[in-house]
Amino acid sequence: MNKKEFAIFVSALRTYFPKENILPNQEAMELWYEMLSDVPYDVASAGLKKWISTNKWSPSIADIREMASTVTDGEIPDWGSAWGEVIQAIRHYGTYRESEALRSLSPLCRKTVERIGFYNLCMSENETADRANFRMVYEQLAERNKKDSQIPYSLKQLIGTMQNLRLSENTSYQIEEKQE
Repeated sequence: MNKKEFAIFVSALRTYFPKENILPNQEAMELWYEMLSDVPYDVASAGLKKWISTNKWSPSIADIREMASTVTDGEIPDWGSAWGEVIQAIRHYGTYRESEALRSLSPLCRKTVERIGFYNLCMSENETADRANFRMVYEQLAERNKKDSQIPYSLKQLIGTMQNLRLSENTSYQIEEKQE
């Protein structure tokens, strides 16, 4: 979204919530623009409309990014639907066609099954415990994916650079300790 589009977006935001003091100064405008500039205007606008349709209070940057994420990626299916995919894959492919079964699953469901183990799920005699474990892992991964999709790409790059730098510092420190 460019600055002109952002100005239109802010005007709409202020119109939707006239009683609130939204973006009261230039610093606030600049900070919001920095955090939302990577979101296409039409996506941000649709996300804002989705927000105002379901909420009574003004959105934060995180709220707008979350709504924009659901506009582009859709809602993450609930764990029950994903568990249904797993049961269907087990029944259709069985233990010996694991790679085909995994390919038949949606990405988040596949990742969850890989964590638990397809073979383990096929051979288990305690479906109740498997379903509970699946739910726990699936919901954790879904939450992580949701949050990850809301973070601006430039911020992800910056964090990655910082983490790599920290990792290389730790590795250098460990090498120096061994040499002493």
